[in-house]
Amino acid sequence: MPEKFIDNYLLFQLALASHTFSEEFYQQLRAKGVSPAKWRILINLFDCPGMYLTSLAKYVLYEQSRVTKLVDQLVSEKLVEKKTSHQDRRRVSIHITEAGTKLVAPLIEQAKAHEASVLAKLSPSDQNNLKSILKTLASRHIKDTQIAELEFDEFTKKQQG
Repeated sequence: MPEKFIDNYLLFQLALASHTFSEEFYQQLRAKGVSPAKWRILINLFDCPGMYLTSLAKYVLYEQSRVTKLVDQLVSEKLVEKKTSHQDRRRVSIHITEAGTKLVAPLIEQAKAHEASVLAKLSPSDQNNLKSILKTLASRHIKDTQIAELEFDEFTKKQQG
């Protein structure tokens, strides 16, 4: 029987792996009362405090309107806070609070343990190669996010000048 296209289609295989392993971890998150969407926002702010909404939306892979609502919810839960830029009041950065850090820090350890179990069948070399390849493929997304931030900064400067 010939191999099916979908069995060798990279995008499907990536989506399948992501869905399978993410769902396993998301069950652990939900048991702690944290939705996957909140998790994505909190870990990004844990690693990069002071992100702007545009960048945050791109990194959590949600529409900006959805991220805005989620951030507002996290603000009301005192897990994140918004800070207005002194140079441009239209720019608002988002920061994780101490309560947010206390919530997310142990979950990061759980995420690391889950990742280790997912990768356990691969040799350390294969694990490093897999991550390197995925980072290379994802670098286009990161560059797009950085370009969007630079374009917004240039637009803001033109508006002020």
